[in-house]
Amino acid sequence: MKALSLITNRHVVSALCAAPILFSCAYASAEDVAPAAAEPAPAYTLTYNLGLYSSYMFRGVDLSDGPAVQGGIDWAHSSGFYLGTWWSNIDPYVNGGSPTTGAKGNHVESDWYGGYAHTFENGIGVNVLGNYYAYLESHKIGDRNENSFEASVALSYKWLTYTYYRVLTDYYGVANTKGSDYHELKVNYKLPIGDLNFMTKVGYQNTRNQTGSEGDFAIGLNRDFSLPGAGKPIEGFNAGAYYTTTFDVENEEFYKSADGRDTNEDKLWFYVKRTW
Repeated sequence: MKALSLITNRHVVSALCAAPILFSCAYASAEDVAPAAAEPAPAYTLTYNLGLYSSYMFRGVDLSDGPAVQGGIDWAHSSGFYLGTWWSNIDPYVNGGSPTTGAKGNHVESDWYGGYAHTFENGIGVNVLGNYYAYLESHKIGDRNENSFEASVALSYKWLTYTYYRVLTDYYGVANTKGSDYHELKVNYKLPIGDLNFMTKVGYQNTRNQTGSEGDFAIGLNRDFSLPGAGKPIEGFNAGAYYTTTFDVENEEFYKSADGRDTNEDKLWFYVKRTW
């Protein structure tokens, strides 16, 4: 359930070639040297990411009940179109498993997404995304498959982003929930101290024909950093800490896992990841 927020820190993958510098004669001055041709922008970029998280938090809900290893691959074209996939371990008791019936549940979530992103000259950005949440073990909630497809549209300006999500199938295997939606307002702001990035967000989940609607709020800090390497630093690392809480919960029982855990409790969680 990777929202978010989705394609950043693109890693340029290209073969660089040096243009020869031609001199008109042995005594040519610096002004006579022909300038090197500018390198053309690559048609696409390919990036990888891998991280360790103390919890897999999704819209105020803890989906892992413990540490989660998460990673993905993103391809982005210079035209603005992009494709990607992202994977995480999950708690089987919130994904079809049951300690009473012996149902195994799903242990892995994989997201498959594509979309188009563009930023206009006035600084306004738009991002249109389609995301398919797949559970390849195919364990079901009752007789219903959890696989879901969600579409979203995001508008951003500087450090502020609003995103509207709408599920076009039943909401993760819950009957009669097609058309459920989620509103999210997020702030990402670079602080003037310590190279810290500030993030806060508020969202609200409307669950159609069920009593699963609730709001969520998160706030925290993250920081980019590098590690020493042989000859040059190893770039692309980021670490952060966040606090997540929920509010206006319509029905607490809706957010209990099959083994009785409250999945939407207040949570302080941490992560470290690398993108390259």
